[in-house]
Amino acid sequence: MAKVQCYNCTKTTPVVAPKYRCKFCNYPLNKYLQDDKEPEEDVIIDKPVLDPEESKPVSIHDIYRENIPQQQENIDNILDHLKPDEEIEKSVTGPIIIKKNKNPEKEGKIVAGWLIVHTEGKLPVTYELFEGDNVIGRPDGPHQVDIRVEDDEYVSRVHAIIHINKDFLHRFNYKLFDNGRLRGGSPSTNGTYINGLTDRLPKNSRVYLHDSDTIQVGTTKLVFKNTDEADNRHSAAYSVLNTDFTNTVAIRNPNY
Repeated sequence: MAKVQCYNCTKTTPVVAPKYRCKFCNYPLNKYLQDDKEPEEDVIIDKPVLDPEESKPVSIHDIYRENIPQQQENIDNILDHLKPDEEIEKSVTGPIIIKKNKNPEKEGKIVAGWLIVHTEGKLPVTYELFEGDNVIGRPDGPHQVDIRVEDDEYVSRVHAIIHINKDFLHRFNYKLFDNGRLRGGSPSTNGTYINGLTDRLPKNSRVYLHDSDTIQVGTTKLVFKNTDEADNRHSAAYSVLNTDFTNTVAIRNPNY
């Protein structure tokens, strides 16, 4: 029986075929058992960056042009205006944009999944999800928001919640709510939508999320990736980048 240090929770864990999962956090470890090479450290890179395959500088804009569908407009302008809590990281798969979670309650917690912005004309920012409540909203008040959507007037300050917990087999369950539990019992003004369906998520309902589901809050679409299908945030982001966009549900009420 092999024992390895879990890449996600850093605990030493026995792993058994065929699942090869950490017994503490259920993180998939088969990739790391098959390759003893240490994963490349995340590095924040400045623009422009040097492509190791070429002798001339390569702009980060050129790299994104190759990976982002042409429907996304003004990508150069967006990249020049990264927000203070957004960073560009590189890995063996290429650069991705990560938005830091500023919630001190999430510090040290195990990453349980990811949301990747996949909206026409918007930067494909990646957010990390953690066990417990993950609040989606607009961070322009004293409230705490984990998924900080700052450029969408249709998003409520506290819009929706993804609640993550483990079952008795240490598998993560992902539930999406728009029930107003953290905003006085009132759901979001403009609704939460799943996979382009035009009916908003009812107040008294919940949705169990599956890998690659698209969540729409306001006009922003975020693709959900779980730890069963993606090894880390880089593979999660790149598995979304070249997929088709889900239909956008029309939002008519600009109030929040």
